[in-house]
Amino acid sequence: MDAAPRKIRICQLITELRPAGAERCVFELARRLDPARFDVRVAALRGGEVADWLAAAGVPTRVLDVRGKWDLFKLAGLVRWLRAECIDLLHTHLFHADLAGRLAAAAAGVPHLVHTVHVAEKRFRPWRFAWARLGAGRCERIVCVSESVRRQHARRTGLAAERYTVIPNGIDTDAYARNESARVRLRREWGVGDDEVLPAFVGRLDVQKGLDVLLAALELLVGGGKAARVIFAGRGPQRLLLDHFLLTPAGARCRDLGFIHDVPAVLSAVDVLVMPSRWEGWPLAAGEALAAGLPVIATRVDGLRDVVDETVGLLVPPDDPAALANAIERLCADGAIRAALGRAGRRRATQQFAIRAFVEAHERLYEQIAGAIPPGCDGISREAK
Repeated sequence: MDAAPRKIRICQLITELRPAGAERCVFELARRLDPARFDVRVAALRGGEVADWLAAAGVPTRVLDVRGKWDLFKLAGLVRWLRAECIDLLHTHLFHADLAGRLAAAAAGVPHLVHTVHVAEKRFRPWRFAWARLGAGRCERIVCVSESVRRQHARRTGLAAERYTVIPNGIDTDAYARNESARVRLRREWGVGDDEVLPAFVGRLDVQKGLDVLLAALELLVGGGKAARVIFAGRGPQRLLLDHFLLTPAGARCRDLGFIHDVPAVLSAVDVLVMPSRWEGWPLAAGEALAAGLPVIATRVDGLRDVVDETVGLLVPPDDPAALANAIERLCADGAIRAALGRAGRRRATQQFAIRAFVEAHERLYEQIAGAIPPGCDGISREAK
């Protein structure tokens, strides 16, 4: 009887391991791939809290601690490590990891390469699309987290449709089911009444996420005599902007939680998620809110529209504080609309965004690209070949 093929050795390489959207996707994928078929490791140019999550989940993780663009010694270390681990398929996430990963994979003789694009980039970054074109022959598949991301990337690179695969991010929908005890506990801790409608902003404090637009909308609401208490959860470069707002009359009733670990509990305690993003890819915060049964107020931008439409939330133009204020006021005033949108969002999340579908799509892609690995290759380092 022929011996069974050995496991496919996969390395997920990402720029850093701070707990943001792409990093959390890498974590979920690395810990959920079928261990009978895949031998998974994670590498990162820089570290972060997700490295601890991976270690706790038993996923081998290597942090290169790259300190700058010209830290070529660390790239040489990545080449040596990929050879020693006999990696069959390198899966890169985010631009800088892809830049380093494609070079290292070529030098280490890694036979297969896949890259995921996590965002429909709106900033002026033409070199990123030029790099994708330049390295197209080396990368066997470009995974995009939404159809909007695929369309934008293909338009900017000119690459053929068959080079792409769309795999939406996945949500552990069971983990986000409404938790009444957490709702009661947190609202009591925050000093929020049982009947008060509580919007929330959960995400990175960054210009991409439109934090400044939300703060301007809240100032409009307070200026118009409307109550506006919002829970903020996240960290990022616009920390001082939020800190200053909380000292103003418009921010006096709001609360900043900073970075939170227990996102499901917070989403159980609030009533609406507000996402005034300027650009997105496939926003985990929106998918998690839908799984929690929350309506979402979202901007009409690529990526975000792939997750939220008028059946599960309200859509407003980006960079429009007045429209955002009106949407917040409308949802806070109408419990029937909130309930209907929330029920529809929960259905969508469980039917379309399940974490198992996300993992299985990657498993099929890896096996399609890497195929069966003969058992005789087991344990042979490329340094020894």
